[in-house]
Amino acid sequence: MTFTVLMLGFMGALYWLVKTRMLAVRMVAGVVAFAPAMLFGVALVNRFYGYYQSWGDAWRDLTNQAPASVARVPDLGDRLDQVLGEAVKKRQARKNGFAMETVLNGAKSHIVRQGIIYLPPQYFQPQYAAQRFPVIELIHGAPGNPGDYEGRLKISGMFRRLMSAGKARPAVLVIPDVGGGRDRATQCLDTVHGEQDETYTAFDVPDLVAARLRVRPPGPAWAIAGFSEGGYCAANLGIRHPDRYGIAASLSGFYEPVKRNRLPQPVDPFGGDKTLHDASSPLKVLAKPGYTGRLPHFWVMTGSGVQVDLVQAQAFVDLVRRYQPDVPFMIVKGGQHNYGAWREAFPKLFTWATPRLWSAAQCTRSAGSTAC
Repeated sequence: MTFTVLMLGFMGALYWLVKTRMLAVRMVAGVVAFAPAMLFGVALVNRFYGYYQSWGDAWRDLTNQAPASVARVPDLGDRLDQVLGEAVKKRQARKNGFAMETVLNGAKSHIVRQGIIYLPPQYFQPQYAAQRFPVIELIHGAPGNPGDYEGRLKISGMFRRLMSAGKARPAVLVIPDVGGGRDRATQCLDTVHGEQDETYTAFDVPDLVAARLRVRPPGPAWAIAGFSEGGYCAANLGIRHPDRYGIAASLSGFYEPVKRNRLPQPVDPFGGDKTLHDASSPLKVLAKPGYTGRLPHFWVMTGSGVQVDLVQAQAFVDLVRRYQPDVPFMIVKGGQHNYGAWREAFPKLFTWATPRLWSAAQCTRSAGSTAC
């Protein structure tokens, strides 16, 4: 219906442009014709990539607005206690949880960027007052930013519905900015003589969140997950830092690093060092004969509609199954490399991952238990 209305609007303006002889009217008709033509192009691109679910989502993205449901909190400093204290008093937080956009400072990397944190309703409920929650760190794609999770995936609402239906256990969602801008792509890597994005993502953000919020420390009760470039980040950081993450999930990710980051100029993050490159290539690391490193529990998804995604994901899963024979591998039939496929996949991931994170938290609390 949208495409039909836009086409009729364009044809009507074009007819007006051809028929009228008045210059002023022709100019108005040309301007009017431009609008549906532009919107038609936007809608066509969106139909393939699945960026937006509504025109409101598109407008918030174009105007760089955070979704209406996300509160702005300056940082995780002293004012955080006051903000959360006020949220506890509100029935809305106990019912829907609390999402905040805030500054996440990197103590080791010295990176300072905005991020989004979602605290589930249980965080504010009396029966959970002494509970430290598991965490899922969510990594966006490139180009992209943390707002993609709320603006395009509606991730907190999706997660809340799963929890309400008893399909997922509560967890805190942490969404850092791993690029530093929409025109940048870092692959969550420590660039030689440059930004230390791996340090920021795997150490600074988890350590800051664990110090300021009621969550489990980085380790078995933490998960890292992402889509597209964020899927590569999750797979790579999960392998490189299994002591920081108990679960790693890659949705339509790639499994060998792209040769150049965009910062915004193209930069070789490894400075030409092949050893560093191979150490951040999940396929090469797991293919090494006699690999004995620890691994987080993996969960992998791809769409069958993109051949290169399917081939890479299958190759990665085949390697992981040498060490984890039961690794879940979700293939979305006909799925593309877009938000439509990821909207279908994330509920499955949360349903699978959150009970395991809670089990890991219990094991951490009672170390040495045979149940662990």
